[in-house]
Amino acid sequence: MGSAVSVAALGSLVAACGRGADQSAGAPMSGALASPISGTRTSPGSATTISVVDAELIRRRYRGLKPFAPAPTPLAVKPITLSASDPKVFSHVPMTDKVVFVTIDDGIEKDPRFIQMVKDVQVPLTISLADVLIRDDYAYFEKLHETGYVSIQNHTVTHPLDMPGLSASHQLDEISGQQERLRKEYGTTPYIFRPPGGNYDATTIDSVSKAGLKGLMLWKESMQIADMQYQTSVHGLNPGDIILCHFRGPAQLHGETMVHMMTRLYKHIQAQGFTVADLTKYV
Repeated sequence: MGSAVSVAALGSLVAACGRGADQSAGAPMSGALASPISGTRTSPGSATTISVVDAELIRRRYRGLKPFAPAPTPLAVKPITLSASDPKVFSHVPMTDKVVFVTIDDGIEKDPRFIQMVKDVQVPLTISLADVLIRDDYAYFEKLHETGYVSIQNHTVTHPLDMPGLSASHQLDEISGQQERLRKEYGTTPYIFRPPGGNYDATTIDSVSKAGLKGLMLWKESMQIADMQYQTSVHGLNPGDIILCHFRGPAQLHGETMVHMMTRLYKHIQAQGFTVADLTKYV
């Protein structure tokens, strides 16, 4: 992939990125909608106390969306322990609390209104970035990171959907090269790798280890324009599920915006009685 991505290539990329996830899923969960947040809480990855989510502002700006209930306090020992010496492949976190994790990939769309949404809704996100799709505006993702709700992870330099077809040296270059770019641009060292399209092999896992990362993250559900795509015919979330989204805009969403798509996603999560937690506190 060169420095620019054609419209046709973007279409293929968007279609492919929703495939390749872990194919297992359990029974749907039920429960009451999470109650609005009251008081104050702490932003992910910091000790900074932030103001309460404004329920009326959320309702007006985001089509009736409600604030999320705070996630339960994470256990002292993370449910998934990762190691660079033996990277683990995971698509959910073993837990019983009605919590899911929202992850966003690629970096095609850079809608400033989404940065405001992150600040308003105050939901933790894990974003996996591919350099070829973010290099035209590194500053956008720095602003997202600075909200305190966003962790940055590795998604390769050029987003090759055929990772298993690449040589060992090429796979390592894709992963280690992106590590260096993300360190340089954001001062952060990712420890999770999201393989493009969910495609990986033993060589990919070995390359992840050699690049110093500790795990490969897949997913249980993926967000489409207005609905979620589940991995089985049982359409329901389970505790600890990892949900895949993409940075998309009107060109990929049939005229809809990133904010509209994320609003629908959050409503799907709330309708099933779940809240959202910071993945880095559990993995």
